[in-house]
Amino acid sequence: MKKLEEPHDRGDFFKSLGTLMAGFLAERFSDVVTSAAPKLLRPPGALDEFDFLVTCTRCDKCVQVCPQASIFKAGPQSMLAAGTPVIDPRNMPCFLCTGLPCITACPEGALVWPKRQAGGQELEGPPAVRMGLARLKRQRCLTYGREDRPAQACRTCVDRCPYPGVAIRMTESGPDGMSHPEVLEDFCTGCGLCSFGCPTPEPAIVIEPKG
Repeated sequence: MKKLEEPHDRGDFFKSLGTLMAGFLAERFSDVVTSAAPKLLRPPGALDEFDFLVTCTRCDKCVQVCPQASIFKAGPQSMLAAGTPVIDPRNMPCFLCTGLPCITACPEGALVWPKRQAGGQELEGPPAVRMGLARLKRQRCLTYGREDRPAQACRTCVDRCPYPGVAIRMTESGPDGMSHPEVLEDFCTGCGLCSFGCPTPEPAIVIEPKG
């Protein structure tokens, strides 16, 4: 008998569950499954988490084609999501390749070409990616003063963003004369380039994976 911990069999297990469960019971079950593992930052175009777990066969093709080696396999600590593709932006963010090769390499449709509405606009391709959402941690950000250090000018997160001024911008100078980063949620892709470039030891801007 094959073991459940084998990557391909785990994918088959989720496929079977996805077929059997329906309606309210399926919704409750998906909540249980997705809450049983840590939230993970998925590659561009990933389906919602339960659907992703059901569809992804752990074939590693997206891992293999990523030109920046941004995608790797989740370890056993990820429990039911072990072996699935993830991104750690502090280690290596997503560079939003023009053709999104990870999506075209996916044979099962766990990653799909992104399209969405944002700010009254129809977005498609890399600008439409929504892996997660950048969140600013003010207590860590250099532009906010603390008891142990004065505020400092910094705009690294904006300069690293693939859509500066659109997905993240510097606010107008406040009473202290210091401008601060501001994430524009509608257009943030969650790529993690801002977090990767943040100069603070603990990043002042972090990526919250989509639910």
